[in-house]
Amino acid sequence: MKLRNRLLAAAASASLVLSQAAYFAPAVHAADELKDALANSSSVKYDFARALQYSMYFYDANMCGDDVEGNNRFEWRGNCHTYDSKVPLHPIEDWEGVNLTESQIKKYKSLLDPDGDGYVDVAGGYHDAGDHVKFGMPENYAASTVGWGYYEFRDSYIKIGEQDHIETILRHFNDYLMKCTFLDKNGDVVLHCYQVGDGDLDHSFWNSPEMDEMARSAFFLTPEKPQTDYAASAAASLAINYLNFKDTDKTYAQKSLKYAKALFKFAMDNPKDLSDNGDGPKGYYRSGKWEDDYCWAAAWLYKITGDHMYLEEIYPNYDFYAAPCYVHCWNDVWGGVQCVLGEICRDTPYTKGEYVYPDFIEEFKKAANKSPYEQMNCWESVEKAINNYMTGGVGKVTPQGYWWLDTWGSARYNTAAQLEALVYTKYNGDKPNKYSDWAKSQMEYIMGNNDITYLERIEENNAAEKNGEPKPWSDDELHGSRSFIVGFNENSVQYPHHRASSGLTKCEDPDPQRYVLFGALAGGPDNQDRHNDITKDWIYNEVTIDYNAAFVGASAGLYKYYGTSQMAPTKNFPPKPTFSGSNGGSTSNECWVTACGIDDLHSDGAGVTKVSLYVMTASTKKVEDLTVRYYFSTKGMKDPNNIKVSELYDQAAVEAAPANGTISGPYKYDKMNDMYYAEIKWDDYNIANSGKKYQFTVGLYYGDNWDPTDDPSYKDLKIYEVDDAFFATGTEVKTENICVYSGDKLVGGIEPDGSKPEFDEPEETTEPTVTCKSTTTSTASISWNSVDGVSKYGVFGYTNGKWSKLAETASTSYNFSGLKAGTSYKVAVLANKNGSYSGDFSKAITFKTKTESSSTNDPVINVKVEYSEQYHQIRFSWSPVKGATNYGIAVYLAGKWRVQTSKIPASTLSYITPKNLTPGMTYRVAIAAKVNGEWTPNNPVKNYIKVTVR
Repeated sequence: MKLRNRLLAAAASASLVLSQAAYFAPAVHAADELKDALANSSSVKYDFARALQYSMYFYDANMCGDDVEGNNRFEWRGNCHTYDSKVPLHPIEDWEGVNLTESQIKKYKSLLDPDGDGYVDVAGGYHDAGDHVKFGMPENYAASTVGWGYYEFRDSYIKIGEQDHIETILRHFNDYLMKCTFLDKNGDVVLHCYQVGDGDLDHSFWNSPEMDEMARSAFFLTPEKPQTDYAASAAASLAINYLNFKDTDKTYAQKSLKYAKALFKFAMDNPKDLSDNGDGPKGYYRSGKWEDDYCWAAAWLYKITGDHMYLEEIYPNYDFYAAPCYVHCWNDVWGGVQCVLGEICRDTPYTKGEYVYPDFIEEFKKAANKSPYEQMNCWESVEKAINNYMTGGVGKVTPQGYWWLDTWGSARYNTAAQLEALVYTKYNGDKPNKYSDWAKSQMEYIMGNNDITYLERIEENNAAEKNGEPKPWSDDELHGSRSFIVGFNENSVQYPHHRASSGLTKCEDPDPQRYVLFGALAGGPDNQDRHNDITKDWIYNEVTIDYNAAFVGASAGLYKYYGTSQMAPTKNFPPKPTFSGSNGGSTSNECWVTACGIDDLHSDGAGVTKVSLYVMTASTKKVEDLTVRYYFSTKGMKDPNNIKVSELYDQAAVEAAPANGTISGPYKYDKMNDMYYAEIKWDDYNIANSGKKYQFTVGLYYGDNWDPTDDPSYKDLKIYEVDDAFFATGTEVKTENICVYSGDKLVGGIEPDGSKPEFDEPEETTEPTVTCKSTTTSTASISWNSVDGVSKYGVFGYTNGKWSKLAETASTSYNFSGLKAGTSYKVAVLANKNGSYSGDFSKAITFKTKTESSSTNDPVINVKVEYSEQYHQIRFSWSPVKGATNYGIAVYLAGKWRVQTSKIPASTLSYITPKNLTPGMTYRVAIAAKVNGEWTPNNPVKNYIKVTVR
C-alpha cells in the first residue's frame, strides 16, 4: 500500500474575525473548461468513446522531461525536471546523487557518463501521481498495462481517432525505460535506473512540476543488487511495445525488443532478488514478490519469439492458483499473466505471426510435479477470478453493486477487473457475455450511475453546526450521482489530489482548482458507496498513473463490444484553459500575491502591520529574479527612517534550504512623495507557486505614529485580529496592491501611482492547415494554406517521440519520397516567423502510405453463391475477415470495375442483388474488406467470382 508523509497545517482558530471585508478572490475558470467540454460532447450519458478519449489525457498531465511541450496536449503543462538529465554522479548526499558507491560509479562511469561531464541523464517518463517522483514499479506497470490495452483493442483507438495519441504516450513511457537501461558493448544490461526523486522530500512541496527545483536522486539496480522485479517489469513493457509498433515502425519495435530481451536476460542471469524497498521507494511502494513480473515478461517474449526457453523460465516460478485471489495491479500481475498464457495455450495463434504452445499446461504440470490428473486451464482460472469479483469472493460488493477491493484506489482495482473480463471475452467467443456485461455495469457506476454519499458535504455541515451556523447542505444534497472520471460530466470529481492541475499552494487549500484534470480516474468510493471530494484527501481522491492504466484498456474493450454510432469523442478537446491571474493566460509571466494581515497597534500611536503572503504565477515556466514590494505611506510621520521591516517566518528557508528570502528597506518610491516600500527577494529560488509563505512586519514600536489605513498595499488586504490566521488554511487571498517584479519589470499588482503590468498579447495560432493530397507505397504529397507575411515554412516529422525539422521551403506543398509501404507518418508544417518556429504542432496530420500490391497483403475471402430462379436474384455470403470494419461489392462492367456498395457493416456477411436481373447474363463480382481504414482489393479482384443469372 502506498503511504504518505504530509505536512499538516496548524489548525485554524474558530475565532478568526474578518475586520476588513473587501478583498479579491483568485480568478479560477476550471468550470468554464468543463462547460466547454460538455458542450462539445456527444451527450450520451455512458459514452465509452468519450471515456477512452479522456482516459489517455491523464498521462499528458503527468508527462515529465524536456520534451513535454509539443508532445502533451494540455496547454497548462510544460517542460519540467529537465535537470533529471544532469543527476550528479556521486553517492546520495542532501537528496542529490545516485545510490551507487564511489567504486561502482568509477566502475560504470563510461556507461553512465560517456561524455565525461560528471552527470547521468535519466530525464523523461511520467510523474507517479499528484506528486513528481518517478517510482519504478507503478511506472513499469502502467507502461505495460496501457500497452496491453492497446494491443488487445487497437481498433477502438483507431475508430475514435486517438491512435497517434496513445502511441505518443507509449513512446514516452518506453523511450524512458530504454534511456534508463545501460547496455555494455555486448548488448548486456549493466545498470537500470528504476527511480528518480525521493518521496520524503518530494511530498514536502505542493507546486506545479514546471516550478520544481528540489534535489532529485537516481536509483539503479546493478549485478551486485539485481532487483528482479524492476528489470522484469520493464522488460514486459518493452516486449508489448514491440508488438504495438512492429507493423508501423519496425526499427523502433526492434529496438524495444532488443532492450526487452536484454533486461530479461539480466533478470535471468543474475540471482533472483526482490527489490530493496528501502533503497528508493521506502514505504510508498512496497513490492511483495518478483515471480509475477518475471512470468509477465517471459510470457510476452514467448509470444513474440517462440523461444521455448522463456516457457522454461516460467515453469518454476509460475503460481497457477494466484490469479483468482487478487486482481491485476502494480504489485500483482498474475491476472495479466494468466490472460497472456491463456492466449499462448491456444491451438492456433489469434494474431498471425505470434506463437502459441498448446502443451504449456502439461509441461508445467511435469515441471512443477503436479498430478497429471489435476484439471488446469488458464482461461478457466481467469473466469474464476472474474466470478470472484462479481460475487465478492475477493473483496466486497457494495450495497449499490460496485466491486470494491480497497478504499485506497478502489476504482483502479475495479477497472483492472473489467479489463480482465473484457480480455477473457475477446478470446472466448469474442462477443458480449455476462462477464463483459458486468464490466459494462461497473464502468457505468464509475461514470455516475450511482448514489454516492458525499462525505465532504457531511463534514461541512458538521463544521457549521459546531460553529453554531446554519448547515449549508440539506439532507437531500448529501448524496447523489458522482463520476469518478474527472471532467466526464457535470457530477464528476472536482478536487483530485494533483499539484499541477490544482494551481494551489498546498493541498489543504479548499479553493476551486485552476484546471480540469480531464480523464484522471479518482481513487473512488469506499465499500459503503461513500466518497470525499476534497484536494487534501489522498485516499479517496488520489490520482496516479497506475490508477488510469487498466481504465484505458477497459474503456477500449467496452467501446469494442458496446459502442454505438451515437457515442463519439468530444470535439475540440481538450478545451482551451481560460484561467488567468487577471490579464495573462498560462503562457503569461503575470504574477500576483495572496496575502492577509494582522494589525498590532498601540495606544500611543506606534505599532506594526504583520503580513503573510504567497507569490503566485500563471506561467508554466520559472519567472526569473522575482521580488515583492509592499508599499506604505509616511505622510504625517515625524521621520520615515524610524520605520523598520523585519522577517517573521520564511517557509522556503526552513523547508527548501538553501533557499532564503531576505527583506530590506524602507526604500523611497520615486514616483510619489511620502511613499516608501519594503522589498523581499529570494535570489535564485523559484518562489512563485512554490507553496512557501513569507511573513514579515512593517512599522515601528515607539517614537512615531503608525497608521496603515492610508498605505497602498494595505488596501484590500484581508485583516484578522488573532495570530492564528497566519497558521490557518485559506486565510491568504489575492490582493492587487502588493506588487511583484521580474528584475525591474512590473509583472503583478498595481503600483501606488496606478502603474500596471504590460504584457505582450499572445499571438494567435496562425500555423497553416495541412492536407495530404496523395500517397503511394513510397511517396506522399502534402499541401497547406499560405500564412500572411510568411515567406518560408518548415516541414516537421514526428519520430522516436520527438519533432524534428525535415525540410524548409518557400512553397505551400511538399513531396515525401523513400517512405515505407503501409506505414503511418505524422507531420506538421510551421510558419517561419522572424527566423524561428512556434513549436505549436497542434495542426499535425497523420497519413499512411499504401500497402504493397501483393496478394499476401490482402485477405482471401471465401464466398458462397446462392441463386433464386423465381426472382432472378443472387445472394453472396462470405467468411468474416479479422479487423474488417466494412465490406464492399464491385462488379466488372463495360471494361471497368465499378463499386456497387462500400457500406456493408462488419456484422453483415452477405449481399443480395436487386431482383429481376437478366437471365443468362454473366458477371464478374469481387468482394473486398476494409481493414485498418484501407480497402484490400488485390486478392478479391484477382480471385473474382463469375456468376450467371438464372
